[in-house]
Amino acid sequence: MAGEVPPGSVADGNIMALWVPALADPSAPKVTECTAPGVVDLSCYLTKDGLSLGGDEQTITDDRLCSTQTFEAPGTYTDTLDVVYVYNAQSALPADNGAHLTLKHLTTGYIVLRYGLPFEEAPEAAQVVDVLTVSCGVQRKQAPEANAKLKIGQKMHVTNSTHRDVALAA
Repeated sequence: MAGEVPPGSVADGNIMALWVPALADPSAPKVTECTAPGVVDLSCYLTKDGLSLGGDEQTITDDRLCSTQTFEAPGTYTDTLDVVYVYNAQSALPADNGAHLTLKHLTTGYIVLRYGLPFEEAPEAAQVVDVLTVSCGVQRKQAPEANAKLKIGQKMHVTNSTHRDVALAA
């Protein structure tokens, strides 16, 4: 028997990436915190492949005397985030260079990611987001390419628990 194919969500244009300098409780971010002065919408600075979430999960081996099978259990894990964004080398204007001017080396804050809604839609209560607590790594200019914008690559060091699929509070 054939089942319904779930529609999924289109990725293009439907991800918002915010730099939020301060959250009182990263496990329950507020709309007011995600729209406060100092918040930078990184969505249009990041390149299509410039939001690289990853990680690693270790495995605990569970050998038992009574079994010929080796079992496994989840061990420690690491969340990682690398970003690539465009920059205007000669501009100090935030509108031209918001990511470059904001994500300075060793700056700490939060990356708040919202999936499945057009990035133009303002954050609202009950929308689901991921929150990563980060410290900015070194801004690395990327090799120039023909017919392309200048870019910076940067590691975001995840420094505390990642909060996945949490609802924005009013």
